[in-house]
Amino acid sequence: MRSVYENGKQTAHLLGCGDVADGDDSVMTYIDGKRCWANQAIFGVRGAAAFQQLPAQRRQILAAGDSVTDVTFVGDATAVHLVINRNKPELMCRAYDNADGKWLINPMFIVPNKQVADPYPCSTKAFTKSDGSSAPLLRDDGSVVQDQKDTVF
Repeated sequence: MRSVYENGKQTAHLLGCGDVADGDDSVMTYIDGKRCWANQAIFGVRGAAAFQQLPAQRRQILAAGDSVTDVTFVGDATAVHLVINRNKPELMCRAYDNADGKWLINPMFIVPNKQVADPYPCSTKAFTKSDGSSAPLLRDDGSVVQDQKDTVF
């Protein structure tokens, strides 16, 4: 996140991203906002297009993450999606589903989390909707991701 400055002083407001104005405070480096900031700051995309997935030849080849806030950014990688297992259901469901065959999972480096006993609830409630409620996790083609066992911990 980047702050708005006025007269050389930092304010409590955020810089906008894409087509969102500075001070609107609605875009953070969180889920799709992380894609927007990467597209804008790294790839030079301006306007509403910064929220959209770029063509494969313009995206990062490797992305890594360990939380739900990283799902969109890590999913945009074209060669390797590296996930550090912190038992975050949506991210782990996507990683274990391995829809494109390019997802890698690594345990935590220091004090790894224990194995999740029950499968991740991918087919029922792993996706967090914008209103905070849960829903089934869907692949890009609209099919439901089946529940996944935790095997890398």
